[in-house]
Amino acid sequence: MDGDARLRVTLLGAFRASRGDAALPVPGARLRGLLVRLALAGGRAVEQGVLVDAIWAEDPPAGPAHALQTLVSRLRRTLGSAGDVAQVAGGYRLEVDVADVDALRFEQLAAAGRDRLRAGDPNAAAAVLGEAVELWGDRPGAEPAVVAAVAPAAATRLAYASVEAVADLAVAELSLGRAGEAAARLTALLAEQPVHERAVALLMDALAAQGRQAEALALYERVRETLAGVLGADPGTALRERHLRLLRAERPAADTIDTATA
Repeated sequence: MDGDARLRVTLLGAFRASRGDAALPVPGARLRGLLVRLALAGGRAVEQGVLVDAIWAEDPPAGPAHALQTLVSRLRRTLGSAGDVAQVAGGYRLEVDVADVDALRFEQLAAAGRDRLRAGDPNAAAAVLGEAVELWGDRPGAEPAVVAAVAPAAATRLAYASVEAVADLAVAELSLGRAGEAAARLTALLAEQPVHERAVALLMDALAAQGRQAEALALYERVRETLAGVLGADPGTALRERHLRLLRAERPAADTIDTATA
């Protein structure tokens, strides 16, 4: 499909539908919800019942099939092409490439970056994960509002993946000797997710790699107190091991930095 004719849907941050440089206004929560739910499928069919539940939730219309068909007709007019929304057996499909839905592209990049990290290629991992993190934007861990409105499970999955992508990128940066960049990135992440233990452990590593052991130990104590006071919990095994290693003045070798999800 010609690049200027391709439909693009932005779900991370401010919602936007566009072709080329031209924005496509999508007025109304239900119409927008229909487009979002279809876009999340990345060109796959979505069953009629799933769409009705996503759009009308606790207040389904008396004639759901007709109401959905009417809404689909409105969406086709809004997008300017009847072919953008295809009717298939039991449901509808949005003609859109995965690469043109930013939330799906983010997931692709985050997964590819982690694969490269596990394969022992931190340079490639850093490049791919950097693109993913940039695509996500600010506030890792925050659920995209337009996604949460029609697909709560997908919003939760995306939010989790955004935090792990930042942590994975920090692992790659640490492996490449870029401890300062990793520390800045993890500090920003912990401002949003203050007790994310994997990020805390990685920040402790980043600080220690810069000779800032005292700051790393102080960070551990702050998080330990927060966990105890707010959640009534102790730090997990991995974080306690980081703390013990720092107390022994040991630094992690670049090839032993944890790449596992906490």
